Amino acid sequence: MPPACATSVWQCRAAVVAPKQHSRDDQRREAKPHAIQRLQGAAVERPGRRALLCGLGAGAVSLLLQGPAAALGLHSLNSKTPSVITFRNELDRTVKIYWINYTGDAELFAAVPPAGWFTVDTFESHPWRVVDAASGEVLQELVTPPGSTLVRIDPLATPQARPQPAGEPAASEFVGWDGVGGSEAEYAPASIAEIGLDHLGGVAMIQADGFPLPVPIAVGINDAAQLFHAAGPEFRRPSTMTLWVRSLEAAGARVDRVLITRLVGSTVYARIILALPGGELRSLDARPSDSLALAMQSHAPLFIGRRLAASQQPGAPEVQVGDWLQQQPPSPSRQGSPPTSAQASYRHSRHA
Repeated sequence: MPPACATSVWQCRAAVVAPKQHSRDDQRREAKPHAIQRLQGAAVERPGRRALLCGLGAGAVSLLLQGPAAALGLHSLNSKTPSVITFRNELDRTVKIYWINYTGDAELFAAVPPAGWFTVDTFESHPWRVVDAASGEVLQELVTPPGSTLVRIDPLATPQARPQPAGEPAASEFVGWDGVGGSEAEYAPASIAEIGLDHLGGVAMIQADGFPLPVPIAVGINDAAQLFHAAGPEFRRPSTMTLWVRSLEAAGARVDRVLITRLVGSTVYARIILALPGGELRSLDARPSDSLALAMQSHAPLFIGRRLAASQQPGAPEVQVGDWLQQQPPSPSRQGSPPTSAQASYRHSRHA
């Protein structure tokens, strides 16, 4: 059994059909205007999805979630309430586990083989998605409840999966100036002041207008070399970024602007805004290194989030940063694979 999974899985299965008995604690929790309840309520309005959740330590509970977690506007919220989720794969095929981050984009956290399991330390209100690794079909979607939870991925909990790209919602609407609800006032024009490279990796120094100190963004050695390549003279044969830009132009699209948006934990996020034929805009989640190289190659304007720039200044006023730095990503803690013998055992584990 996965660590901490002491509650019987048969109790969890029975919880699907048995009506939930509301205790006083449950009633107080339901009366509280908490983010997790708003997310659950929004999901229940859309049919076609359910996930079986088993609370560990506090007894077996179940939660019926209907509708895609990737619905417009649904994303991880700031939360200080830690939670633990264990995904257990009881299907005969590999599944992928995605976290829906603070901007509504899906990030791959694990590929779980048949009879395997994956445990992640996360936070209340964080949505998760389970996807068939081979077909890309979405099997389950859920919003993290408080406490410890066991999610069984089995045929009973995955009725009629729907095909959908795992990384992006099927129909993403461009909202705000950055595509995910942010305004233009939240960003400052920026430029690449310097690119450094040594045997440990590289760093790009981003200078934002109105801020005295540049923002350092660590990149890998290969990514730094790519930035040097994009900043250097054109070669006889097209580079990767040159090919990207030419492919967009051949399709009638162009890079409208590049945004370095936020810092979550130790990860810097970026977005690429594409202008499609007819004036329609698309906002794509991207790594900062690729975004900077594409900005240099396409000569697109570069912007950086003002709160990100302010957080790197000494003595930055708290009003400039606010509660933005409280955003934390999930942290993979344990993952197990079945042994080679025919009889699967969940005690076989390794550190992720």
